[in-house]
Amino acid sequence: MQLHNSSAKYYTLQMTFYDRKRELAWLDEWYGREGGRLLIVYGRRRVGKTALLDHWVSTRKPMSIFWTAEQKSSTALLRSFSHEIRRHIAPSEPIPDEFTYPTWEMALNEIARIAETPLKRLAVVIDEFTYAIAAEPSLPSVLQRLWDHTLKKRNLLLVLTGSHAGMIHREMLAYRSPLYNRASRAIHVQPLPFVTLHDFFPTASAEHRVTLYGCVGGIPLYLDLLPRTATLDEHLDSIVASDVMLDDAGALLRDQLGEPRNYVAIVESIAYGFNRTTEIAKMAGLEESNVNKYLDVLESLDIVQRRVPATVSQPAKSKQGRYFVADAYLRFYYRFISPQRSLIERGRTRQARENIARHLSEWVGTHAFEELAREWVIQQADAGRLSFVPRRVGSYWERKGRQIDVVAVNEDDHHILLGECKWTQEQISPRIVRELIEDKAPTVTIDWSKPWRVTYAFFSKAGFTAEARAVAHEAAKGHECLWVDLSRLDKELGE
Repeated sequence: MQLHNSSAKYYTLQMTFYDRKRELAWLDEWYGREGGRLLIVYGRRRVGKTALLDHWVSTRKPMSIFWTAEQKSSTALLRSFSHEIRRHIAPSEPIPDEFTYPTWEMALNEIARIAETPLKRLAVVIDEFTYAIAAEPSLPSVLQRLWDHTLKKRNLLLVLTGSHAGMIHREMLAYRSPLYNRASRAIHVQPLPFVTLHDFFPTASAEHRVTLYGCVGGIPLYLDLLPRTATLDEHLDSIVASDVMLDDAGALLRDQLGEPRNYVAIVESIAYGFNRTTEIAKMAGLEESNVNKYLDVLESLDIVQRRVPATVSQPAKSKQGRYFVADAYLRFYYRFISPQRSLIERGRTRQARENIARHLSEWVGTHAFEELAREWVIQQADAGRLSFVPRRVGSYWERKGRQIDVVAVNEDDHHILLGECKWTQEQISPRIVRELIEDKAPTVTIDWSKPWRVTYAFFSKAGFTAEARAVAHEAAKGHECLWVDLSRLDKELGE
């Protein structure tokens, strides 16, 4: 994972909107500029793109047209879009059912006519624009021609949104796309950060919230489906029994991929922990020579990530790449819900939950807790609370199987952080400390002939024994040791 800034937050909660200050500021900025401006807002289904724009329109109250495309024919969509334009022009007049502009070009020219006035700026939001492209493939070219000759000269902010990441890149952002270089900004709406779960579930413990974050991530709709005050078991029952949770995985992949069968097999294999290309091919029942092209597509859609050890300075050239499911919900679905789907659909949710419970804690520790520990390192560095600024943050592994959960490195400063994560009911003991400092650290592939400063970090759900701290003081030989229990992690991620 490369060093990055945490996403600003917004979400819906009991009809309340908690704003993403950064994204709203971008919308305000480009609405405030003169001339025609084109913004692209994209992100996976359910992440809250529509809620963001609806909140911006309803609170800023610009002169606006807001239209959402659906999965319909081009004719039906053009008629619906035409009605929205007419509703803006004459809000009190009835619109005949059969009314439509003859072509998309004429409808967009009507937008240009409305935006001619210099006195008041017009905001036009075309939500789920990728559905319109799917129905009318020529639409990006039509829009590009009108943008270049007419629309960019108008007093207009045009916002296009989409959930289909591949189509967004292909038709709007890629070099050969019709709309390439027309957008003033592309806003990639990310899932909510872990800290927001405290507002969704104010009575839940940190352990409870980390577990939920591992299951559904920061997707507002999934979080909003769960009762605000419930036990962890009740929340897990709700997740397993939810029709949305059962159906969304298939919908997410079908939206992005025409024939998802092989992709599903690959994602499921990775979710089970098979990360190398050879392992993935074997588990998915595919030829290894074909798997790479599928992985490239899944990576381009942000469904999977290719990671290398954090010590690797040129990740693209490394042969140590491993693949991980990037989306928390998809990762949980294909590891736990998909194998139990037959039981769940037959109403045997209790048995399904018991099967899930056998491996859930270990799985949460491996994924959610370790990822939050890395996020903590990034956040501490951003806040100037770490003793160095990492160039890369991730993990470390060797072909022999030895691995380190959290690694941050800056070769220029010769400073490295090595961290161990334990998501168990037992406190970190002297054995764990010695294992990291004396056994694992010396095997990390860096040039130890140079004087490196090492920071050892221990992340634990249950805390640390006094003996472990004493052993670390002795074994670290003057190097810094950080002790981050779940309470501290939770508190400082929320600051």
